[in-house]
Amino acid sequence: MHSRTGGINRDLFTTTISGALHVTVELGMGDGRVLEKLAKTKTLGEMSLYIGIEKDADQYSQALSRINLANVWLINSCFEDIVPLLPDSSIDCFLAVLPDPDYIDQHKSKSWDNLYRILYFKLKHGGLLQIITEITNDLFEPVKDAEYNEWVLWLRTTFESMGFKVTYQLEGAPAEYSSRCLDQFRGGGERIRMVTLVLVRP
Repeated sequence: MHSRTGGINRDLFTTTISGALHVTVELGMGDGRVLEKLAKTKTLGEMSLYIGIEKDADQYSQALSRINLANVWLINSCFEDIVPLLPDSSIDCFLAVLPDPDYIDQHKSKSWDNLYRILYFKLKHGGLLQIITEITNDLFEPVKDAEYNEWVLWLRTTFESMGFKVTYQLEGAPAEYSSRCLDQFRGGGERIRMVTLVLVRP
């Protein structure tokens, strides 16, 4: 299934989500590589639903060309417009791989804080928010351990203040995940350091 901006049938959207045993939503899916891999490997098959949201038309078109699976719904829109349409307590997992700084940067937290609070209530109890994000040194020098650890602690504290609990933390990104930016950042050495946080709604 696929939808262009403004083309969401809300009733169909709600019914489809409610009828799935497991729902994963990727916020900013890019070319869809991660979403495709998840949709192909999960054992629930067509009883699960994978929703990819991407506002960039070119990236969306690439994902559309890449993925041809009945249990995937691709949406060309801003996720700020789509997330409020999701029923409360209906999502098993939100995934954000290298979100734009507008949605994770420390200096912009006042503008994105409310979005993640909304995500919290869209998750089922026990549902997960997985974030993979990066830190770079302002002078493009290697990121020191103290700088990295302070940043990760700030991320954890910020999301815990919303009600999330941290269940898993990894330096870097899961090895099985691949995207253009992930592959590029993995080659960045110590100048670009990533963290994966898995957060749960209790």
